[in-house]
Amino acid sequence: MRTRVTAVLVAQRGGDWLDETIAGIAAQTHAPDTIVAVNNGGGSRVGDQLIGSGAAHVVGLPSRLPFGQAVQHALHVDAVAGRDPEQEWIWLLTEDSCPEPEALDHIISSVQRAPSVVVAGPKLVDWDRPDRIIELGQSLTRYGSRWLLRRQELDQQQYDHMQDVLGVGPVGMLVRRDIWEQLGGFDPAFPVYDDGLDFCVRARLAGYRVEVSPASRIRFARSGVAGPHIDRRRSLMRVAHRQARTAQLHRRIAYAPAVVAFFEWLGLPLYGLLRMLWSLIREQPGQMLGELAAAFAVFFRPDRILASRRRIKAHSSAGWAAIRPLRMDPKSVRTARMIDREAILASTGRQRRELHFVSSGGLAVLSFAVVAAAACTWWALAETSLTGGGIAPLSPLGELWRNTRPLDGVPADPFTWVLALLGSLTFWNPSHALVLLLVVAIPLTALGGWIWAAQITESKAGRALVGVGFALSPMLLDSLSGGRLPTLILTIVLPWLLLAATRCRESWSWAGTASLLAAVALACAPVLIPAALVLLVAGLFTTLRGAAKVLTTALATAVLFAPKIVTALLQGRPLDIILDPGLTSAYEPGSIRHMLLGFPEFGLEGWGGIFDGIGLGAPPATLLVGALMLLIALLALVGLFTGRVAVTLFSSLLGGLGMLTALVSSQLHIGLQGNEAVAIWTGSGLAVYWLAVLTLGAVGAEALGRASTPVVGVALLTAMIAVAPMIVQLALAQTPFEPGRSQMPALVQAAGETDPGVRTLIVTAEGSHSVRVRSVVGTGARLDQVRTADEPPVVTADDRDLAELVGGLASTGGRDMSEQLRSERIAFVLLSPDGDETERAELQRVFDQHASLSSAGVTQRGLLWRVADAQPGSVEHGDAETRLRGTSITGHTIWTVQLVVLLGLVLLALPTGEVVERPARRKRPSRRRRAKAAAGAGPAAVAGEGSPSAAVVDAPEPETSDTPEAPGTSEDPGVPDDPGSPDSPPASTGPESDEEVGR
Repeated sequence: MRTRVTAVLVAQRGGDWLDETIAGIAAQTHAPDTIVAVNNGGGSRVGDQLIGSGAAHVVGLPSRLPFGQAVQHALHVDAVAGRDPEQEWIWLLTEDSCPEPEALDHIISSVQRAPSVVVAGPKLVDWDRPDRIIELGQSLTRYGSRWLLRRQELDQQQYDHMQDVLGVGPVGMLVRRDIWEQLGGFDPAFPVYDDGLDFCVRARLAGYRVEVSPASRIRFARSGVAGPHIDRRRSLMRVAHRQARTAQLHRRIAYAPAVVAFFEWLGLPLYGLLRMLWSLIREQPGQMLGELAAAFAVFFRPDRILASRRRIKAHSSAGWAAIRPLRMDPKSVRTARMIDREAILASTGRQRRELHFVSSGGLAVLSFAVVAAAACTWWALAETSLTGGGIAPLSPLGELWRNTRPLDGVPADPFTWVLALLGSLTFWNPSHALVLLLVVAIPLTALGGWIWAAQITESKAGRALVGVGFALSPMLLDSLSGGRLPTLILTIVLPWLLLAATRCRESWSWAGTASLLAAVALACAPVLIPAALVLLVAGLFTTLRGAAKVLTTALATAVLFAPKIVTALLQGRPLDIILDPGLTSAYEPGSIRHMLLGFPEFGLEGWGGIFDGIGLGAPPATLLVGALMLLIALLALVGLFTGRVAVTLFSSLLGGLGMLTALVSSQLHIGLQGNEAVAIWTGSGLAVYWLAVLTLGAVGAEALGRASTPVVGVALLTAMIAVAPMIVQLALAQTPFEPGRSQMPALVQAAGETDPGVRTLIVTAEGSHSVRVRSVVGTGARLDQVRTADEPPVVTADDRDLAELVGGLASTGGRDMSEQLRSERIAFVLLSPDGDETERAELQRVFDQHASLSSAGVTQRGLLWRVADAQPGSVEHGDAETRLRGTSITGHTIWTVQLVVLLGLVLLALPTGEVVERPARRKRPSRRRRAKAAAGAGPAAVAGEGSPSAAVVDAPEPETSDTPEAPGTSEDPGVPDDPGSPDSPPASTGPESDEEVGR
């Protein structure tokens, strides 16, 4: 008998795509016997186009329905008694699927050769690029994920031998009419995704075959008539992911055995939450809400699941054994994902760049830095704890992390989080991590500088200039000799921060990494916050692409600094936000000339003293150091005029902000050391400035070509001569550091180890009738206990009590202070060897006369007295439940929020992200055709210019209570009404979903 074909054409937007599709149907070498067109809620304009298409019937639907239901309406209209359904085939087309002239002929021939084949699908190719395969059949992975076969590949007829597949998509599907009616058409539970796949699975279970006909080619624009509508807009990509996940969860439960299906359905809410977390780990935060919404959408519609299971059971004669051989094997899935990932990375310019660490000098730079570090820090290798300068021991691990919380209403410095992380590396002795930091600071800085330079230049000499020049920079060596831990950490982190920040738009992993590194850098140097804000705004306005990722880079910093900022503003001291963290050390800021040469302190780190010693003064020292740094400056100047515009502009902005920060810091005397005002440390700004100068120098070295190696070699040699006094000082161990156990006298140290709450009063004679006093608990001060917000420039009640106590002790013939000493739980009084000698001698005489004090002898830390009948000390840990000053939020709540955000950013920063390719831009079709219907025409198709034989039918309004949401309906705000870009899921390194359990 003759095979009869009924083509069902569904349209809902019209325009040029529909015109081309109509022309493609008319040009078929094997023309369909009947064409039934469906105006799927498209209005009179679409109806006019369909009436002129030569269709035997035009069905008008008042509102958009899912593709499968629109087809059912068409077949209901085309039902004619007397036809043999076994010889009648249905060819499903959409307005955006234009068949090539021989498409129907080839697909009909394939099903006529094999009577057992009841469903066949064509080769879908891209509308604008017909040489690209979109889809050639569908399958399932081992865990139940939908898998598109041969997607996004160049069509070279390499797959034209394919026949049997598990399923095909709905577009271009050729299905025998009796099978369509037997299986009930597409399941209404799949309005967007998996309608064709589910139908084919049910056909396979019923014992029939499904094939693809590679010779039958159809151009497909994927505008959302059948399947999802996805274009480059991320909102539509998120909608498509939610729809795909909903279909996949529904299908997985519908296919599972009854007992398994029940527990899978019951666990959907929890599963949705876990998938949200997995989306964060996979660096797809935009999919998090979609995962939860999909899980709940399936969970609250168990009636659809039961209906789908009844559909499957009604015709399942062959069983699931017929499905198993057609699934994708895990090895093929892994291979395809790997190929897809590399292809996407290559097409977007994000493939991994080979740095050639060994051959381009990276290993040599690191080796040189290790030797330099050994020469400068050999004296620290045997130590497990140091004190002096800006270094003090850390608390035990538990107390260390406790100090990251706001305590007693006082916010912790963000730098405390950095110390906690460092201390956790040597959890058995957190203080040892600080010693190791001194040792590895130079090598790590050199490595970071070299890696950063490798992103800028291919020149070996240029990379070496940045690596060695930054590792032996004046501010790093100065910070190393003075124990300024924040600056050491800043110089280590800064190159990596710049690397992550400049690439943050590429992926969420880079954005999360940049956010964490920015938090570390700004925690160490809060004075850089204004410069960071300028760079953030510049990054946002450079291009709006990836603005969310750029803003994410500020998230960790905002969360850590928020309590401190609120406290500072409420107390009317906004400058407290930029106070240097840790222990404050007095210094004299360098002049502008000194800072331009990279030196943070006045005197050029020893050169001034050398020239003063020979009677030449400071100007010759400045001229000498300037001459030694001249080659680096010239290289930077060459790079400024020869480098790429983006690199030179960025480096210039970075260097300018760094120098401006250093200049402002030198004028802000807002820190305190005793009663002396101290300027903000200029080394933080100079670290940024110097790295920018070296970056420009590396670009300049690349411009020199072969001459770069000797020029850079001389530049580094002269730069090392400029910092030679500091290198010699470090090599000779002329530093203020002492073993941490000697922070207090041995007697106090032993008492503190036995009783951590023991308190010692340290008195320093400042001048005539003036003393400075501080109270130390246990074995000495702990670096993690320092809180800049806890140092108000006003006299508190505790200060008055302490002053009264010391005044009584220092007064000749004063009253007995035993009771006050015991009430304050003070066990020792230590007279520091610093200060005025005359006043110190007088204080010693007075202390010896007090009956409550008994001399404990002379120690390296000064004269020590023991308090008679001292009360046992008590350790005050502080209360984390106290509300932050000026707010109603407790310290524990703040800490919990900070911890959750930081952990989320850590997960985001993990290099576990799924590589997703956004669809290519596509020119939208013209809608030049306008409706010419009479006034008052409804949404259904009305008579107009076209085929006079076309029967126009208005379909009844469907029941809305059980009708799933159709793609592109007005109820879906994420899907626009006009056709745009491709409508298949974006190419990724795996299937549309990554379920872990399937049939």
